[in-house]
Amino acid sequence: MRKLIFVISILFIYGCSNVSNPQYDANKALAEKWVKTFEDGNIDLWKEVVSEDLLDVAPMYGMGQVDYATSLQVAEFYINNYTNVKFNDPVWLPGIDTATMSPDGSVRAYGVWTGESKSTGRTFRIPSYHNFGFKDGKIVTTGEYFDATGMVNAVGPVDRNVVVATLNVKKGSYKRVQRMMDSEEGLKTTRNYDGCMHIEGFFNEESGTYFIIEHWESYDKYQVYLNWRLNDDPSKLAERLAPLLVGGANGLTPYTNNVGYKFY
Repeated sequence: MRKLIFVISILFIYGCSNVSNPQYDANKALAEKWVKTFEDGNIDLWKEVVSEDLLDVAPMYGMGQVDYATSLQVAEFYINNYTNVKFNDPVWLPGIDTATMSPDGSVRAYGVWTGESKSTGRTFRIPSYHNFGFKDGKIVTTGEYFDATGMVNAVGPVDRNVVVATLNVKKGSYKRVQRMMDSEEGLKTTRNYDGCMHIEGFFNEESGTYFIIEHWESYDKYQVYLNWRLNDDPSKLAERLAPLLVGGANGLTPYTNNVGYKFY
């Protein structure tokens, strides 16, 4: 019984100290304004409360920690592509300094995002967790934890324009090809080209084939990209790849105008 009373006392003291940081209420208001950015579709609210020194753990698969400029692009993506967005049943909690276990003015939030894709009209509902750190009256660190990639796929078009490109790689040349694919002028450039919605790449050792799977807004936009890549790309990536492929330039085969797409 004495042990139980002691534990309850400790929890009571900790619970009371949890709201004692004088900056918590003001910082929580900044975090709530960050949320309103997406609910109101107003990027100016985001810019108002976020520091240019921001470090953000982005929710998209593989992005990791990003800077202010990249985080702004992600925020603009959501605002431009989704409507009727709401952060439902939020639970706001004070953060703590993990070394001292005392409130440090940071803010945490749990909730459920809902909304609708502007292009397809399909809706999403996804639980999420966020944390916010502050400096000089601005949000300087954020962490966004939810299945953003799954959300984008879930509200995507019922029918997609999928391009499958294959590279017939010469024996012993895979590592050089992979370095080109991973470079800034490689598949990252393809992904950022107008109209490209999603891209994946992998190598099959048995056949010596590198597969690139791309989702585009339209096949017309893919053709514009392909023409640029083959003729106007300043990096000359296609030309540099050709010697590493069986048959040279003919070792690249794009399959377009595919039909009957289904997402299961």
